[in-house]
Amino acid sequence: MSRKFERKTRELLGTAAEPATGMAGGLTVGSDRLFGTSAGFPHVVELDLARVHRNPDQPRRHFDEAELRSLASSIERHGLQNPVLVRPLPQGEYLLIGGERRVRAHEMLGRKTVFAILTSGDPDEIGLIDNVQRVDLNAVEYAAALARLIDKHGYTHDELAAVVGRDRTDVTKLLSIMGLPDEIREEYATGFAHVSRSVMIEIAAAPAGLQAGLWKRAKEGASVKAVRQAKRDHAQGGVAGGVADDAPAEEPDAKEAVRALQASVKRILRDVAVVREQRRHLDPDNRDRLVRLRAEIDAILDEGA
Repeated sequence: MSRKFERKTRELLGTAAEPATGMAGGLTVGSDRLFGTSAGFPHVVELDLARVHRNPDQPRRHFDEAELRSLASSIERHGLQNPVLVRPLPQGEYLLIGGERRVRAHEMLGRKTVFAILTSGDPDEIGLIDNVQRVDLNAVEYAAALARLIDKHGYTHDELAAVVGRDRTDVTKLLSIMGLPDEIREEYATGFAHVSRSVMIEIAAAPAGLQAGLWKRAKEGASVKAVRQAKRDHAQGGVAGGVADDAPAEEPDAKEAVRALQASVKRILRDVAVVREQRRHLDPDNRDRLVRLRAEIDAILDEGA
């Protein structure tokens, strides 16, 4: 296109940013003067599927083939009602943030393009929220996605709850699922994802030696009520239908304490990195604070030696 036409197009779309954003034609999300929409209005584009790259940290790990076929049939009949979410990459490529099921359905149909909404938000956060708002992630996928956000950003449970729009208690309970033995989580993911989140949370909250027996009952169809009753029976000294406890009970808040400690250490490391980068601005008061902090850390490490 001519320079004059290109300049006028950018003026109308309110996109004065540099083309280096990687978005098609150098366009970026901004105010749309042609239609009077605000900067937050979604911009939908049609993209070549070959330029849309899968997100390796996609929260959803398992895709039901029958559900994908049903989705493909719906798209073929009614069209794509909800565009996928993408983040621009250099050289006109895009990272898929939300909508891998929709992309797979397009591939089933042999389509070469897909409608997408451009976004610049955090891929992990947006991908998780997009999945939860559409077809629920299974319990292990959801817990793993939450854990990745903590690892990436050092969030506390309160901060994470605000990010994903859940109650803090719900977030803590979901994260407890990551404390289940690997074999239980793997077996759940490969063949028993129909077991409800509530049941998985109840098993995760049980003493370690009781979890395998409760998981066996869950696979057989035990309800939340039945799992809770088995835990109560065990606490009162019974074996509760063959559920044995071969390990001492863990303190109820022990797992939460460990996670809080891990999040705090990561946050400290992140803050120390900022201080290191800005160390030329250190004044005497902040230098003294750092000296005291170093003494506190040395004391903690000496006590734990």
